Amino acid sequence: MRDSVMWFLVTSVVVTALSMVYVRHQHRIAYSQLQMEETRRDALNDEWGQLLIEENLWAFPHRIEKDASQRLAMRLPAPQEIEFVGLPHSISEVNDATR
Repeated sequence: MRDSVMWFLVTSVVVTALSMVYVRHQHRIAYSQLQMEETRRDALNDEWGQLLIEENLWAFPHRIEKDASQRLAMRLPAPQEIEFVGLPHSISEVNDATR
């Protein structure tokens, strides 16, 4: 009886020790992955900030005007080329115009 209890206790201690080794190993792997993901997150946040700055630079009115004139050969129209289109003031005017 004593030998079986002793055998059970020794086996339990060995299984517990192996379980601790396994759990610590898994914890180290998970922690390493967490650190890699945090590093990746920080890099993506930095890139996002740079992209926002770049987007703001592209949206400056003088930049848009410069690109429109240089790349697309756009220009401001002459005063005689400008036409104003009036909008109807009510829905009844829209209905009358479509009949």
